[in-house]
Amino acid sequence: MFFLAPKFWQDNNILSKILQPAAWGYEYISLWHSKRTKTQKVSVPVICVGNLVMGGAGKTPTVLALVDILKKLDFNPHILSRGYGAVIKDSIRVDPTKHSYLQVGDEALLLAEKATTWAGQNRALSAKLAISHGANVIIMDDGLQNNSLFKDVSLLVVDTLQGFGNGKVFPAGPLRESPNRGVRKANITIAIGDGVLPKGIHHATRAHMRATDQVLPRPVIAFAGLGYPEKFNRTLQQYGFEVKRFISFPDHHPYTIPEMERLVKMASLRKLELITTAKDFLRIPERFKKKVFSFNVKLEFDEPEKLHEFMASKLVR
Repeated sequence: MFFLAPKFWQDNNILSKILQPAAWGYEYISLWHSKRTKTQKVSVPVICVGNLVMGGAGKTPTVLALVDILKKLDFNPHILSRGYGAVIKDSIRVDPTKHSYLQVGDEALLLAEKATTWAGQNRALSAKLAISHGANVIIMDDGLQNNSLFKDVSLLVVDTLQGFGNGKVFPAGPLRESPNRGVRKANITIAIGDGVLPKGIHHATRAHMRATDQVLPRPVIAFAGLGYPEKFNRTLQQYGFEVKRFISFPDHHPYTIPEMERLVKMASLRKLELITTAKDFLRIPERFKKKVFSFNVKLEFDEPEKLHEFMASKLVR
């Protein structure tokens, strides 16, 4: 499902109230499915990195940062990705030199550049394949609402700019489940940004997105296909970019040649540079990549030693 978060998800307006019965139905079906799912426990620790909102909240950057912590603890982490939007459904080891985002998903390609990554809908099978190839700890990228694998540690990622929106469950709001139920699943919450914590979260480990390359602020035309694209717009402005126009696409949107031709023409006429996210850059047709700047970021924890100690206490025996 490729979507662009509707504006009413940030407000408790009449449309969200009209959709409230559908939200109750969605949550009931989700709970029913969850209870019917058989949970499997594997022979190595499983760390889940999840969130409560539809679309991105910073899970993928959190997973990448977590890989560094686990390697410092002498673990060999493998990552499990559902392969959102991927054509290949079977569990496979992702090879960035051979696979495309259409085959395994854009997030899986990004993750595979950092650590061994397995893409597939069957998380238990992916976990077993990872263990057979040397993994001694597994990171689930997204899976707080997935009960197919037993989780030793669950991290809840919250973007403080987006928060929990209007606090309602899909389709009345952006949440996959009620905040009370979701928050109780987590051992620790990672709050990205300086914003106020959503209601129901009292303590969190703070983290911030930082540019990985030296930034040269300049006028740009920005575009992104994210669940909540305004985050990217705000980030560019925080780094001094003058965003002359910001164009939003649905989350995980596969960019077509005509779309890119229009964007390139728009930038050329205005004598501006095109800029997008690293994840979006993967979904651009190859012939246009030299005409677009990829703004790359990484997640940095404010107090990494505390998360390091936490992981050591949970995993090192």
